[in-house]
Amino acid sequence: MAQNVVINGVTYSDVPEVDIPVSGGGTAKFMDTSDADAVAADMLNGKKAYVNGVLVTGNIQSLAATEYTPTTSDQTIAAGKYLGGAQVVKGDANLVAGNILSGVSIFGVAGSLALPSISQDSTTKVLSIA
Repeated sequence: MAQNVVINGVTYSDVPEVDIPVSGGGTAKFMDTSDADAVAADMLNGKKAYVNGVLVTGNIQSLAATEYTPTTSDQTIAAGKYLGGAQVVKGDANLVAGNILSGVSIFGVAGSLALPSISQDSTTKVLSIA
């Protein structure tokens, strides 16, 4: 947000920042931060910004690259995390309908595998698989 600045009695309108030379070289930069509205929960952990002239240090935790292998229970990435690397949910080429028993669904894949019928001839003690 720009401000009106008075220097040596002269008013300068809508000044967004002021740079003042510093002894030894370089400049000191002064900016109006009164319109800033960031809070610690808006910024990554350790990052800093000025809001209304007050230093604010971020506190959002970063989640490094992670691989998730499906299990029997849900795996949740907690809210409020910054995904600092690729989050990979592992796949498996064997997760196909023909490898899953008919009537069973695994991760949304409905099985089509039918069990063979088994019969036994009581006189000859032979098992037949069809």
